[in-house]
Amino acid sequence: MAYALAGHHGGMPNGIARMESGAGRPPLEARLKGDLEPCDRFFDLVDSGKIVLPDASEVGEPFVPARRKARERNMAARCFSTYVLGRMLYSSLVDADYLDTERFMAPEVADLRTSRSYAGVAELREMLAAHLEDKMEAAPDTPVNRARRAVLEDCLAAAREESGLFSLTVPTGGGKTLSSLAFALAHAAEHGMERVIVSIPYTSIVEQTAATLKGIFGAENVLEHHSNYDFGDLGDDEEYAQRLATQNWDAPIIVTTNVQLLESLFANKPGKSRKVHSVVRSVIVLDEAQTLPDSLLMPSLAMIEELALAYGTSVVLCTATQPALGMVWPFGSQPREIISHGDEFPAAFGGRVSYEMLGTLDVGELVDQLAALPQALCVVGTKGGARRIYRDLVRQAQDRGELEAGRSATEEGIFHLSAAMTPLHRSVVLDEIRARLAGRECCIVISTQLVEAGVDVDFPLVYRELAGIDSLVQAAGRCNREGRLDAGVVRVFEYVVDGKRQRSVAWLEKMKGIARDVIREHGGVVDESLVKPFFLWRYESEELDNKGIYASLSSSEIFRQKLGGIPFEQVAHDYRIIEDDTVPLFVPRGEEGRAALARLVAAENPAALAMRLQRHSVSVPRRLAQEYAKAGATYEVGPILVLREDRLADFYKEDVGLLKPGEEECQPLFF
Repeated sequence: MAYALAGHHGGMPNGIARMESGAGRPPLEARLKGDLEPCDRFFDLVDSGKIVLPDASEVGEPFVPARRKARERNMAARCFSTYVLGRMLYSSLVDADYLDTERFMAPEVADLRTSRSYAGVAELREMLAAHLEDKMEAAPDTPVNRARRAVLEDCLAAAREESGLFSLTVPTGGGKTLSSLAFALAHAAEHGMERVIVSIPYTSIVEQTAATLKGIFGAENVLEHHSNYDFGDLGDDEEYAQRLATQNWDAPIIVTTNVQLLESLFANKPGKSRKVHSVVRSVIVLDEAQTLPDSLLMPSLAMIEELALAYGTSVVLCTATQPALGMVWPFGSQPREIISHGDEFPAAFGGRVSYEMLGTLDVGELVDQLAALPQALCVVGTKGGARRIYRDLVRQAQDRGELEAGRSATEEGIFHLSAAMTPLHRSVVLDEIRARLAGRECCIVISTQLVEAGVDVDFPLVYRELAGIDSLVQAAGRCNREGRLDAGVVRVFEYVVDGKRQRSVAWLEKMKGIARDVIREHGGVVDESLVKPFFLWRYESEELDNKGIYASLSSSEIFRQKLGGIPFEQVAHDYRIIEDDTVPLFVPRGEEGRAALARLVAAENPAALAMRLQRHSVSVPRRLAQEYAKAGATYEVGPILVLREDRLADFYKEDVGLLKPGEEECQPLFF
């Protein structure tokens, strides 16, 4: 309790030492040794009746499942549990403090918050059931649709089971998004849980999923919370109400990112911690579970276990490429697989794609193959690689006279996708791609891996640069997704430029190496059966607690120091899914971008617009931000870094997005 009290304004401190860097807040130990304000006034208020404390008869029994009691003898579990209890106390305190202050200082805001009404879990469950019934009635009787019905039936059956950890392993295209939600709502209704939290690794998929759920339940019942969300499409009252709800997740359905969920669970600041207690007695659907970062896997899994074992939360690990976590769970949990009737899967998804190993290709040969195709997706591991292949493809189309003068490459069906493009730009391009695929028009897409894991596109042929087996299988999920072909084809390759094999960052190269070894051990054949051995090999070779977070939170030193050794601030600093060495660069592109720039320039508090501008921004390394400034390409409006409008045409291209300083000088005119 002392940690929470001491940190309720500035953040929870470490117990006995400053941060490793020497920065940060004074530790709790120093605070306790200092002069403390007397509490006489508080007890005077109690004696006068102005503050009423609950007596023992009003305090209920703590929620402690039997399976939690069985593990109390485990010292590591007890230590970690103590840390999480501190987080829950802190979250409850700071949220109550904010709300109490709000009632006193801004009663009109408090009234808006409390007057907002949501549909209950049972009502939401009925809404989804009606939607799914209509959807299934309209769906033709195909093997894929029969498999989707089987997935839904298994989810509804498993919803009656006791709360805890679950896995949902469904091939891509098996309808896991809505079926997992059907499980979550039915399970929540069965066990009196309060909300469903859908956590997704990529903001683009959050947006896609949130749009689907808002169409089913109404926007008022779905809270979309991530850095790219623009509340501007809402009316003033609805926008304000949703902004209030993001503070403590007081809504029945939350759609958010893994970064927002998991980093909040380990945060130490009041703002990020307010919503943590709302995770209690919820159902969390952790989509694309294979994307949990290796370096933080142990503390992440420990937190997931603790929520399930001690706080009445159910967690569903949902993916087509289930990671082999059997021996990794810190406290020995074994999630229950929801799918019990996978016998429909072979007919529906077996043979949907075949894999071909192409070996090493010269980039020119790769471009020649792509240029000869009517529709294909090519996924590579780096932004630079995607741009190189795309531009070579466009240049070849021009040389052949296939790209008419005055027409852009996208108008001829050649597309590029990468994180060098703003999220809004990528969304527009994806819509164009889907339209071309639906119309069976020419469509060749060169992309980084952002197109994998949940992006709803369906190509007859996919080229995938060698990567981890899970990435290869996820890429295959963009091929023959609806099973309209006898078999789609996924071609796995590595490419060379000027005789040199192209390399990615160290971690991706390591995943390539493991994939090569696993494929070689299985006779050079690639298929979904390699996912498990790949993860087993990967987890044996990777450091799963790279920052020592789990080690510090499960150490008996916590008890030896009489609970004084809990490093709340250090853990919050170290638990970063994305290392924060980048800054957002706002790109005032198009009519919407210019309108956003006008709002920014006119704003009294530009920082308040930071979240809204994310859809128009590209993350750049800090060193690159300095280079843009030296090139005279950027300026600042408050804390917001802005690409100058008069340099927009130089540094941001409609086909490939943001260029680095120096690259703008050597771009051919037709780009």
